[in-house]
Amino acid sequence: MVISPQNGCTWTYKDGKLGINITSDDGLSYLFTTHYEIERLFRKPEINAPFCVEDANLLTAYMSGLSEIIPEESQALDLGLNGVACQRFTRPTAPTSRYFFQIDNGGYIPQMGDVVTVYAKSGEAGDCLVLDPQDADGVCRLMLLNKDLMIDQGRGYYLGMMIRVQPFLVNPYRGFDGHTKGGMYA
Repeated sequence: MVISPQNGCTWTYKDGKLGINITSDDGLSYLFTTHYEIERLFRKPEINAPFCVEDANLLTAYMSGLSEIIPEESQALDLGLNGVACQRFTRPTAPTSRYFFQIDNGGYIPQMGDVVTVYAKSGEAGDCLVLDPQDADGVCRLMLLNKDLMIDQGRGYYLGMMIRVQPFLVNPYRGFDGHTKGGMYA
């Protein structure tokens, strides 16, 4: 499925969550609902605001990385659209670098759209999508792809939440063996 601004896709709200009306390249219409509740959005798009060129560019970058690890296009698209919504409309979280540790990542430098892994001092690892390799504060914005990631007693992230850490704490994707706590969403 190809999604582009020319297809007339628009942002909307459904059942208290941010959504997008999608018209595919073959003319079929879909309503996609993100993970993000309206009251938790930092910026709220107007109803029927167009899926703009910026949105399309972000989605293209995110789909590039996601398609390398997720063979099912609909699952990758779900995560890619949530990535666009997370980057564009959610409040940037406070940096939480202190809860993660660095491993020898061979000098890896995260790029927008990469699927990566962060390692928490709690012993858990989280697989993430790079939303922005270095934001205005100099930290890397990530979106969690796992069901959850506990970083401390009673503190953690769940699927689709933004994580902000120093870029040197971001590692190449570790792969997924199906046995890791939290598991891969898609």
